[in-house]
Amino acid sequence: MMETGHRQARALGPCERYSSSRHALGFYKCVINTCRYTVPTSGVQGQSVYEVFERALASVVFDIPSLRVGIKDEETSSPYFVFLSAINLHLHLEYHEVSKDLDVELIQKLEHQHDQYFPDISSRPPWKVIIVATPHPANGVLAFDVIFAVHHSIADGRSTAAFHTNLLNELACPSVRPIQLSDHVLSLPPSQQLSLPLEAVVAFKQSWGFVLGTLFRELGPAWLSRPSKAIPWTGKLITPEPFQTNLRLIVVPAEVAPSVLAICRQHGTTLTPLLHSLVLASIAKLVPAKDAQAFCSSTPIDLRPYISDHPPSGKPGALFGVLVTTQAHHFESHEIHGDRDEDGIWKTAVSLRGRMKKHLETVPKDDIISMLSWVTNWRKYWLSKIGKPRETTWEVSNIGSIHGIPGGSHLQPGWQIRRSIMSQGATVAGAAIGVNVAGVAGGDICISLSWQEGIVETDLVEGMVLDLQRWLGQLGRGEKLAWK
Repeated sequence: MMETGHRQARALGPCERYSSSRHALGFYKCVINTCRYTVPTSGVQGQSVYEVFERALASVVFDIPSLRVGIKDEETSSPYFVFLSAINLHLHLEYHEVSKDLDVELIQKLEHQHDQYFPDISSRPPWKVIIVATPHPANGVLAFDVIFAVHHSIADGRSTAAFHTNLLNELACPSVRPIQLSDHVLSLPPSQQLSLPLEAVVAFKQSWGFVLGTLFRELGPAWLSRPSKAIPWTGKLITPEPFQTNLRLIVVPAEVAPSVLAICRQHGTTLTPLLHSLVLASIAKLVPAKDAQAFCSSTPIDLRPYISDHPPSGKPGALFGVLVTTQAHHFESHEIHGDRDEDGIWKTAVSLRGRMKKHLETVPKDDIISMLSWVTNWRKYWLSKIGKPRETTWEVSNIGSIHGIPGGSHLQPGWQIRRSIMSQGATVAGAAIGVNVAGVAGGDICISLSWQEGIVETDLVEGMVLDLQRWLGQLGRGEKLAWK
């Protein structure tokens, strides 16, 4: 049985259309958060693991309206959400057992999933859950990597974390309310309400100077738009082919992660600016000197604190959606070729933290995300980018940490989340390299690096991985940074 029902919910907002247009063109397929769940074997005694997850998933879907909609007319300039009357969870939940190293298998599955379109999205909600399990328990404990892949028009990074939090709570303490789930088909209530788009809940303000300046930079003649700063190195020119995601994983172990966060606080900064600084130091020595005259990075910013009228707390789907903007950071030659030592790293990280705080003081006034409504034809916009340089060298997206114990209590046994990996796939017209950060309170910090095949050299990214893994480990152990 396929999903049914096409009752219109609402039109996609400008930020949602931004993402739906990328999916329609194959420029960006999905955002993924993968959490490692553990449970004593007694926790699933006599039950099918698939059925345990299916029942919990049904409750989560029932609670979060964004997971109950399809997208109609995505390939047009006027897409809209449609409510579905039923969802066949068998089409959205997969279970796989692996015999080799779980992490090796996981990275391969993530790379594959990032390259897939969501099918039939007018009649099926665009998300998928994949359970990757080892066949045998270790010390009486079962482990599962649960992949949540979702269309970026219905969820951002923080939303993926909220999904896992709600799934964990349902696994640990199943809802007692009646849910109509029969032969994998979840029947949905006829009365549904979808949360409002970003632009309706955040009070953006624009000055005429900001509007005109932004439009001129985008639409003005090239001969009048002379760059005021050096043109950054951003990998090869934009091309949709090959659309192939590459991923690498860095793990900051739980034993040293608190020390890394503590030393950031001691220097008056946070993890995100530190990562920008470390990436800058690494990429500056890996990119040929003649090309490394400027770089540009970006940081997604969560806009939930700026919602003017917060929905009632306690509703899992209340702040589930796309509620994010971004800030760009330009690095000139003196920052790139300045002091390459530990003092230089912290100087850059502290400076970036100051710039971020100053920017946050102005949000939501003159924010770039408020200009998306001026683009009336996203398909034309994206296709016009092909063959041109991208704007951003790398992006650091940090969604924070998940509480791995149900309800946030460290006393409750049973189901737990041990780690969280946020990943993004090939981004055809976005940053050349994605640096995605997620953690579990008291546990590991995981950093995934992603890039489109051919846009940057694999050796360059793998060099970054070695640098970041080494430097973060040294900081966590209280050692001096070794540059070689």
